[in-house]
Amino acid sequence: MIKPTKILDFYIDFNIHVAVAAACLVLVTQAHFEIEIIEFSPYFIFFSTLLGYQFIRIFNNCKCNIKTIRSNLKKQTPTVLIVSLLSILGSLYFGIKIGISYLWILIPSSIITIWYTIPLFKIKGNHTSLRNYPSIKIFSIALVWSINTVLFPLQDYSSEPQIWLEFLQRFFLIIVLLIPFDIRDIYNDATLLQTLPQKVGVLNAKKIGFLYLILFFVFSFFKQPLSAHLLISELLIVIISLLFLVKATTNQSKYYASFWVESIPIFWWVVLSFFSYYL
Repeated sequence: MIKPTKILDFYIDFNIHVAVAAACLVLVTQAHFEIEIIEFSPYFIFFSTLLGYQFIRIFNNCKCNIKTIRSNLKKQTPTVLIVSLLSILGSLYFGIKIGISYLWILIPSSIITIWYTIPLFKIKGNHTSLRNYPSIKIFSIALVWSINTVLFPLQDYSSEPQIWLEFLQRFFLIIVLLIPFDIRDIYNDATLLQTLPQKVGVLNAKKIGFLYLILFFVFSFFKQPLSAHLLISELLIVIISLLFLVKATTNQSKYYASFWVESIPIFWWVVLSFFSYYL
């Protein structure tokens, strides 16, 4: 009999949990504006997020030549290749359903993801991936998630100021949710990375995260129409995110960041769904 922890580890290690979280953020975006988002966008974001993380797993710091790419593929387990294939097929299927005219907006996030993984360009004379460039990692991830979960599903309304407020809110929140990961990895990450906790210290990183949460909530009051459901749900997310931020340590439990922190977007969608059906 397979142990539940084995199933949970598979679910987390193969980035299914983070893909579910990304899809839930698309649904959160829809719930906030109560308008029709691009059809199939939650499914597409689920599979494309899964694909992006499999790409990072397989080709991290891979050189751009056929020989190295083949070598990296041969090193992967059958499970990695199967999950990668399924993510490709799912992305293609729902990408075709959505249509190429709606996918162009994802070009910047796709380039960032590739550059995050592969050192495409020279920075200060050296080929460096965004993942290994000092202080850039957290902001590049937040930018990709904000584009994918706000601008992509709502691109038909991109001229509306409300959409850009949501985009900034999402950017701030993702940074906050990433800080516990950087705190966890502070001694494992190379010092040259200069992650936020490495650069300013764990306590100051938490203070910066707290400031971002304040900005996140303040921006809620500029949205129109302003609803009690919106404010209550975002206040709950601020409180929960703050608790996880405050409690984050360098020796946190195995599932603290990779499961519980990444569950916050899922919880957010559940709360909004509850409000929608019962209040």
